[in-house]
Amino acid sequence: MINCSARDLPGHTDNSRGGHDMKKIFIALYLLSAMFMAVGCTNKEAPKDTGTASPEMQALKGIGDSQANLQNTLTDIRNAQAGIKDSQADIQSGQKEILAKISELEKKISTVQAQPSPARPAVDLNKVHNLPVAHSPVKGNKSAPVTIVEFSDFQCPYCAQLQQTLSEVLKAYPKEVRLVFKHYPLPFHQHAMSAAKATEAAKEQGKFWEMHDLIFQNFNKLNEGIYKEFAAQIGLNVEKFSADFASAKYDQMIQQDMALARNSGVTGTPTLFINGKRVQQRSFNDFTQAIDALIKK
Repeated sequence: MINCSARDLPGHTDNSRGGHDMKKIFIALYLLSAMFMAVGCTNKEAPKDTGTASPEMQALKGIGDSQANLQNTLTDIRNAQAGIKDSQADIQSGQKEILAKISELEKKISTVQAQPSPARPAVDLNKVHNLPVAHSPVKGNKSAPVTIVEFSDFQCPYCAQLQQTLSEVLKAYPKEVRLVFKHYPLPFHQHAMSAAKATEAAKEQGKFWEMHDLIFQNFNKLNEGIYKEFAAQIGLNVEKFSADFASAKYDQMIQQDMALARNSGVTGTPTLFINGKRVQQRSFNDFTQAIDALIKK
């Protein structure tokens, strides 16, 4: 241990003021040295930056990152909830609009239903219509005194049902009755017009009634390709039939039948006339009564 004394310093004098100053210098030097030593110790013992965080710091950083991710997820969920609410609002708005339109439509339907249906023009069963045979096919005795004119549609189920009754009438009155067929294809029957043309094409080869019967037997199975099959079944020259069927030469003939029907008050099928007078009842007995009354005259 160094024991320093003021007397050992060079240039020492007994002057009390000088000794006092020297003490101050010594104290200042001592304090300054201690400060340097403290700084050196602190710098020496400070942890070096190795570039790698401690496990504790890494754990804290992981917790911070997880919290940030959770916060982002929560934000996404809140945004999704807001989107769902918007979608629900749009759906509810759309439902209200649809319900309003349905309500309005129901009111219109109720108004229409409340109105009385327009009455059909009264049918004068005593009126005698001029219905020339013209180009139309005839079945039965061509010089028979009683003529049944049938306006028909090949896709009409009621027309198809009527054929058996008409066949029975012709068998019951082979000399007294003839049947004249006229076309009246309805616009809402997709294949009625083509079926009419198929029978006319078959008539070119003398087999109108054979095609007529086969089509009515299959009235609910008609399509554009089936007529060639029917032509083959009834023994037609299929090539000629196909060419005639594809042509437009029967269009005017069919339109003439339709015009005659309209001028005679026909609005649906089947519509029948016996010797020019319209008949509404179509049972076998109804036909026999009407025919017998005409024959007895």
